[in-house]
Parts: sequence; structure tokens; C-alpha cells
Amino acid sequence: MNYFINYLDQIVALTEESAAAIDEITIYRSLPKHTSLLQNGDVCKEFHFLEKGLARVFYYKDGKEVTAWFASANQIVSAIDSLFTGKPSLYNIEILEETSVWSLQYHKIEPVFEKHPIVERLGRLLITQNYLLLDERMKLFAFCTAEERYERLLLQIPDILQRVKLGQIASYLGISQEHLSRIRAGYKK
Repeated sequence: MNYFINYLDQIVALTEESAAAIDEITIYRSLPKHTSLLQNGDVCKEFHFLEKGLARVFYYKDGKEVTAWFASANQIVSAIDSLFTGKPSLYNIEILEETSVWSLQYHKIEPVFEKHPIVERLGRLLITQNYLLLDERMKLFAFCTAEERYERLLLQIPDILQRVKLGQIASYLGISQEHLSRIRAGYKK
């Protein structure tokens, strides 16, 4: 079994047939730094599971990049709104370091759902996981200070400061790079 199937099997016990059906429609890729998985204006047709590496979801506002999300190992990255609606995405997805991904084309998963109900259940559980991550992110902005958002990011991706530009981290936290520097200086004490 490949890494992706093993990961999925931990969420829901897959049958041999359902695992083979997922494996058949999954594409493994090793991607170099700066690879674009999606560009603003394109329709998202795949979702990607990161085995290792790091990706960033971002958009442009007033001519500046705004980081919406970081995805690291054992996470899914996609533009879900575009994937489900078939409408062009406002997001960009960029690989930030050499990354191994398992990609699935959305149109190929529907027949697998129909034939293998356990895979449909798995899909619902993965969507639920990702919804809860989004909900957590919204709560961070609603209820937490910038310092608390920074601490949470360090818990999620402890080595992010070595892997990502500070400007991208500041953007993700919704603060200026100068504010991030002050937080980091206070955090080290």
C-alpha cells in the first residue's frame, strides 16, 4: 500500500477493493519548490494530499499577496469552492519546498464513491476535517490576538520560521512584518 492509502486506511478501514480503486485514480508526484498547483482564474480540478513538504494558498488583494493557508505533511490542499462549483478560483496554490503529493482528479472520484460506499464515507470525513480546520482559522481571527495566532501556527508547523518567508507568515497572521518581528522578539524571552 502506498503512503496515501495507508493514511486513509487509518481514518476508515478500507477494503482491498476500495483501496485499489483509490490507488487507481491517484497520481503521485514529486514537485520542486515554486511549482504552481493552481493559479487565480483557473478552475480547480484536483485535490492534493501532501506526503511531505509545504504548500501555500494565497490570493491578491490591492495588488498584494495575502496568504490564506499553509498545508504541510498529511494535509489536503485545494481550492474547494472551485473544485465543487466548477467556477474559476480566486486562489493560487504554490509549492514552497520540494514536496511529495498524491493528487486526485475530482471527476474520477464520483464513480468510486458510487461503487464503494466506504470511500464516500471517507470523503465526508475528510471534508469534515478540513471544515473544522477552516472553522478553527476563523475562530483564531475572531477570538485570538496576533500573539495567540502566532503561537498556534508554531504548534501546527513548529519549523515554519525556517521554511517560509516572514512576509508570508505575517500575511497569514493578518499583521505587518514589523508586528511579527515584535511578537517574535517577545516570544523568545
